[in-house]
Amino acid sequence: MIIDAHNHVLAAGLYPGYERFIKEMTMGYFQSHGSLPEDRDPGDEDWKGLEYLWEPIDPDTLIRDHAGVGVDKCTILAVAPSEYTRYESRGTVDIAGVTGVEGPPSIDKGNDYIAALVAKYPETFIGMSAVNPKFRGVKAAVAELERAITKLQLTGLKLYPMYDHWAPNDRDLAFPIFAKAAELDIPVMVHLSTTPVGDTVLLYGWPVLLDDVARAFPNLRLLVCHAGHPWVDECLVLISRHRNVYLDMSFLNSTLDQRETYGFLRRARQLGCPLSRVCWATDYPGFEFPETLLPKLALVNRAAGDDPLVPQADIARMLGGNYARFLGMDWSQEETLEQMRGLEEKWTGILTGRKTNPPPARPHHTC
Repeated sequence: MIIDAHNHVLAAGLYPGYERFIKEMTMGYFQSHGSLPEDRDPGDEDWKGLEYLWEPIDPDTLIRDHAGVGVDKCTILAVAPSEYTRYESRGTVDIAGVTGVEGPPSIDKGNDYIAALVAKYPETFIGMSAVNPKFRGVKAAVAELERAITKLQLTGLKLYPMYDHWAPNDRDLAFPIFAKAAELDIPVMVHLSTTPVGDTVLLYGWPVLLDDVARAFPNLRLLVCHAGHPWVDECLVLISRHRNVYLDMSFLNSTLDQRETYGFLRRARQLGCPLSRVCWATDYPGFEFPETLLPKLALVNRAAGDDPLVPQADIARMLGGNYARFLGMDWSQEETLEQMRGLEEKWTGILTGRKTNPPPARPHHTC
């Protein structure tokens, strides 16, 4: 079983704030590729043809993009609600009305939307809730987390400290949420990385801040999203210190070619971070899709050259087993190795074709 540990779905806010958010998220990427002017702030005319960027992410398209390359399950992440940044009403909303949740789109229903999609696609989707201690207070966030897990039956929690303007090691704002997660015995994913979005707190994306949490809650399963990029070494050292901390490769892997991906895995071992706590993920719909991100890691030994090969069992675990253990769900190594052997020819064709026909430019985001 191959699992993508990090995906986004639906919309992450109401308009016009959501459009403003996506423009900030993607502007640098498109400027660097010549699609937007670099010498001035792009105006409305410059964005024509790119309106698809802030359209809702369709769950059926997400499933199709993953199934076509051999992914079995996808974690879909709620976005925590906020209304005090320049992006106004931010949070998971079902603008297109595909979830069946009643009433007008609202950031108060983010966890309900994710739960509805898990109920609709139970064989494919793993649902993560989201809460924000600065949105209506800590007590409300803790109560919403308990509802999301016990009533909505979501699997775990995703937190967005830098986007929501609170530090992950804040004893007053953050620790009550981690304490409730520990009580519920659920896994917790935390965005710890940079972002192109301006109204965020860069310091709160520093993975070192999670050290306080890991020490205070040694039995709580924690995962650093995006491998802490660009503070990757700090993330690897953090995981080498704490057996309860994992990482996902989302976004980071889109910045690396295959040889650099091999180098990342080698660097992890050099710093004492075992590959048994590294999880493959895409940050869908980032600027590189599952079609190329999966073969890049699955066939990473093709870029090893004369260096030692990564054991196939380690690769299989990174593609699904490590994240399954983080979640507390069953997973078969032998079945996954057999699955990988069956997909190798297809993945080889994708990598070969990519060398001659580069994929079209796509926006990136890291949430």
